Amino acid sequence: MVDSFASLQPLGTAPVSLPCEAPIAFHADPADDDPIRRLREGASARDVALAGAFLADQDLSGLDLTGADLQGANLARADLSGATLLGADLRGALLVSAKLDDADLTGANLEGANLKGATGRRVGFGGARLVAAKLPEAKLEQSTFVDAIFTGADLRAAVFERSRLTGACLDGVDATGADLQGADLCDVSVADARFDKADLRGCSLTGITGYAQAHWIGTDVRDIAPLGVHLWKRFVADQNYLAEFRRQGPLAEVLYKLWWLTSDCGRSVARWGMCTVILVVAFAAAYTMVDIDYGNHATWLSPLYFSVVTVTTLGYGDVQPASVAAQAVAMAQVVAGYVMLGGLLSILSNKLARRAD
Repeated sequence: MVDSFASLQPLGTAPVSLPCEAPIAFHADPADDDPIRRLREGASARDVALAGAFLADQDLSGLDLTGADLQGANLARADLSGATLLGADLRGALLVSAKLDDADLTGANLEGANLKGATGRRVGFGGARLVAAKLPEAKLEQSTFVDAIFTGADLRAAVFERSRLTGACLDGVDATGADLQGADLCDVSVADARFDKADLRGCSLTGITGYAQAHWIGTDVRDIAPLGVHLWKRFVADQNYLAEFRRQGPLAEVLYKLWWLTSDCGRSVARWGMCTVILVVAFAAAYTMVDIDYGNHATWLSPLYFSVVTVTTLGYGDVQPASVAAQAVAMAQVVAGYVMLGGLLSILSNKLARRAD
């Protein structure tokens, strides 16, 4: 190239030599590729790029990861023992089989995180957000989950033995087969949750809410202090009784559905009362289609009047069925009336009587 350029110079002039620029050398900082080294050297977790990082099988024990952005990070089998992750963002992070002994994740966001098989004792999850998190088979004994939000989380076969979950939101969780022996579940919300075959022996459940919308089939509720949980224990016993009743055969299933439809299995006065009203109106309509002698005081209200006095078996006698069809309808309503009134009295007596049995 230089020779070509020189050939273009005017005659008699000295050839111009082009300066040769030295190549620019790029020296990579090895620490940039080792976030763990930077953290151990004192760098702030907020200044280290950790989002989506591959940290599987790494030793992060004792590190200060306060406020770290670990969204989507792979921490599978990582050792986070004694690590501080206050307010850390772990949304969608993978912590399968991670070791969390004495780690502090207070206020951390673990929405959608996968902690399947994670282990740890005395882990702090106070105020943490675990919405839709996956914790099947996780073993987190003696840990703190005070005011944590577990909405929709998967807790199947998880172990929270002797852990504190006071005030936690467990709405919609699946805790089938979970071990919660000795756990503090005071003031928790469990609407639409599933605790089938869970072990709740020795738990504290004072102030539990939403239990009537949860599933408790096969739940072990032995050794639970009765203070503040009488209604919950009765509901759990009733739910298991009904589940066993339904398993008796096809006829039992049909009877159960009819029982539930008419009175919520004997627990709803309002539902039974509504069925009675429907019965009265239906028979009143039937009386307009048969011969009824209303006497000298017939009005537009007479069919309904006759239906009411018949279903209540009062039978004032001022109205008389005037045909075979009318008599058959009246007899049918009398029988139905006895059944409805008997059921109403049964439900009312059950509601009014002492129920701590």
